[in-house]
Amino acid sequence: MKKVAMGLALALAASAFAGHPQTINKEGFVGVNNTQSAQSLGHSKLVFTLLGDATFGNNMFPAGADGLPVADFTGINANVGFAIGIWHYFDLGVTLPVYYDQYKRGENGDMEKMGYVGNLKGDLKARFPLPEDQPMDVAVYAGVAAGTADAKKQGLWVRYPEYVNKNTGVAYPYGTKNTTLDFGLAVTMDLEKTDAYPFLLHLNGGYRYTTNSEYLSLPYLNAAAEIYFLDFLSLFLEYHWDIQLDGITTNVGGWPVEDQKFDSKQLTGALVFHLPVGLDLHMGASYYLGGEKGVVVSIPNKDGNGNKVNYMPTRVNPEYTVYGGLTWSGFLLAQDRDGDGVVDDEDKCPDDYGHRLNQGCPLGNPDADEDGVCDAWVAEKGFLDEFSEVCEGVDQCPNEPGEGEDGCPLGNPDPDEDGVCDPWVSQRKMQKKFKDVCDGIDECPNQAGSPAFNGCPTKQPDPDNDGLCSPWVTDEGVLNEFADVCKGYDMCPGEAGTKANKGCPWDDPDSDNDGLCDEWVTQKKMGYYFEKAAEDENLKAEYFIEKTCKGIDKCPTEFGPANNEGCPLGNPDTDQDGFCDPWVTEKGLLEQYEGICQGIDKCPTEAGEAFAQGCPMDNPDADGDSLCAPWVTEKGMQKDFANICHGVDKCPVEAGPEWNKGCPAENPDPDQDSLCSPWVKKQGMLDQFKDVCHGIDRCEDEAGPEWNKGCPIDDDPDSDKDGICSQWVADKKLLDQFKDVCTGIDRCPDIAGDDGHGCPKKAPEKLDGVTFKSGKATLESNAKKILKSIAKKLVENDEYKDLKIVIQGHTDNVGKEKTNTKLSQQRAESVMKELTKAGVKKDRIKAIGMGPTCPVDDNSTADGRENNRRIEMVFVSPDDDGMSCHSNYVP
Repeated sequence: MKKVAMGLALALAASAFAGHPQTINKEGFVGVNNTQSAQSLGHSKLVFTLLGDATFGNNMFPAGADGLPVADFTGINANVGFAIGIWHYFDLGVTLPVYYDQYKRGENGDMEKMGYVGNLKGDLKARFPLPEDQPMDVAVYAGVAAGTADAKKQGLWVRYPEYVNKNTGVAYPYGTKNTTLDFGLAVTMDLEKTDAYPFLLHLNGGYRYTTNSEYLSLPYLNAAAEIYFLDFLSLFLEYHWDIQLDGITTNVGGWPVEDQKFDSKQLTGALVFHLPVGLDLHMGASYYLGGEKGVVVSIPNKDGNGNKVNYMPTRVNPEYTVYGGLTWSGFLLAQDRDGDGVVDDEDKCPDDYGHRLNQGCPLGNPDADEDGVCDAWVAEKGFLDEFSEVCEGVDQCPNEPGEGEDGCPLGNPDPDEDGVCDPWVSQRKMQKKFKDVCDGIDECPNQAGSPAFNGCPTKQPDPDNDGLCSPWVTDEGVLNEFADVCKGYDMCPGEAGTKANKGCPWDDPDSDNDGLCDEWVTQKKMGYYFEKAAEDENLKAEYFIEKTCKGIDKCPTEFGPANNEGCPLGNPDTDQDGFCDPWVTEKGLLEQYEGICQGIDKCPTEAGEAFAQGCPMDNPDADGDSLCAPWVTEKGMQKDFANICHGVDKCPVEAGPEWNKGCPAENPDPDQDSLCSPWVKKQGMLDQFKDVCHGIDRCEDEAGPEWNKGCPIDDDPDSDKDGICSQWVADKKLLDQFKDVCTGIDRCPDIAGDDGHGCPKKAPEKLDGVTFKSGKATLESNAKKILKSIAKKLVENDEYKDLKIVIQGHTDNVGKEKTNTKLSQQRAESVMKELTKAGVKKDRIKAIGMGPTCPVDDNSTADGRENNRRIEMVFVSPDDDGMSCHSNYVP
């Protein structure tokens, strides 16, 4: 399984950069940031995306109704999702936004942090089936966002305008429970398709509709430009505008603030690095283009109630954000961009429709002059059968339409217009074709003459000047009279020819123009002359040789290479199984057909398997367990399949280990916890599986640790993930076992805590009712009763019994500070003694007198001074020793 997964991963990585890189947007589709491209991902293209924004600063939040501005704000958005292309026209995607905010309310406020998911969104894009070569693409897209956000887990930065209730001004920064529909139209202009620079323009117009009418619905506009400087580097610039039509009304202190609108205009720019494994790195920033005025909204507190929280003005867009992230894309299936049946990895021309026998590249016009005779390359590549319905033969004049079998135009059969046909008419056996124009054979084709003199003006003994006498000289018995002019008998008196050919010109020695001599050349023992004439001009003139050749053409009427004896090459892979027919190897043409086929096909007329050298055959190892099916041994083919399998598989259709003769066996470790099932030991096979498992698993169907004999742990050792162990860990004496996970004993196992004992850190408690006699450290009788109940809580309550405490004594500012401090120390010690007397251990408690130094109210009023005279119990935690002032009061 691991090998299969690794193979799939490598295949995806290898194919991820098969074409021109495409930038991926936040929804996993082709596009940039928020903008959709009208182009599609492509069939079977899988995309994973992690893109987002981050902002730092407080410019979105001027002071609210409580007068406390937001300080030290940090906000982060991350869109996590995936998408896939279906055919070449549809894309499907799913995206989940993740949000995080942290900030202070006022410069001295505590840091508040909140992170949670937004609304899960599903998207669909459909591209119009326009011609691929035109630069314009058009698509429609739609999406639906479900209410997965939690109203009680909200930050401060309102991510979208539709998260604001337009009637009350209550805003949910991370999203509402409403369903939102998003639909629009995308148009893309790709100038690279016009052979210009790789520059793209995208334009979107859409509408986000919220099903709850109390919340905003609004149109929006996106426009983006994208340019590719290099194959691995592009730059984009995007303009985004949410167009708010409805105003927002907020009641602040009973006074309505009406018709408020967000000014949501933003400009984003980024560089995108397209890495060769399909991984893209985005780095950029966004800038707010709207006005400074915000909208007064109410942000819900942790109870999810927006009406109890102070109002404050805010914007959707920060002044600037940092944009970036990663996307990955790759094809699940081999691609064939030009649709010619040759996959891109094997296609030498992946963007042009071609032919498989030409390695995926286009074939030229087989008959350029359209005369029905094929151009020479058709025969050279063995494509005569492929184009049999278009043309036949080999065209000797491929640039001129001709009427003859050789594809050449026919000349004038009687240029001197004497009614006698030029000799070529007879040689080509075309007398019938030109019977209405001329007759006979013109011995003087360049001079008009009389048919009585065979086309010559007068009787001439040697009209073609080839030294051989015209037939009439012999017929009339006047050879002696013309012995100085000619000799012998000229069989072709109108055309000069050599004596060796009886005065006739040679037939075409290479009628198919493949450089090999036709058979008659050898029959007339002229092979030497036609080969040497290429080098010897005198010999060429003496024997009237106009065209040279060599060797013997076994197929004189069909063009063919010399290494095939002048015969055309056939289909190198007749059964199209990727293995070459034997003749390819026999003729040494394997390199010529590389990319079309390989090896030798032992069954050239039947498509077969690679492991069977092109023959149809059952898989020798159908179940993939490396043991051979029985028929391999029966046919004596063990050596043929030595690289695939060995031995004999007793269960050839079910994978099984070799030790079990290829039959399925029980998994020695079905729960994958490295402990062996009991049957392994029973069958004495512990050594057999020592690399897989060891020992004995008491719970073979459930994974568990070895110390628990392979059985699952009943509970999580740290169920609330606060680093403090649950009680059962100590009960089972497993604290050392889980020392890297947790320590101590968690007094609040269901709630994550930070007080050092697993509970949430407790705020200081004012000991109401613990009073003293005026000016003294003597406890009132009622105070002692109260302290006994507090002691009981500290001793018996699980949340308190391990906590150390500090008793702080406080006074007002009346009198001398030194006297007040001494009195507060004495009173704190009195409380401490009373608590220890009631059962609280001395090593758990300390006392400190703070005097008037830590007021909680105004000392200038009687009520304030009364509030300041108090006893507090402070709980010690890892980051608080309890000895300092815990008041937030600022005089």
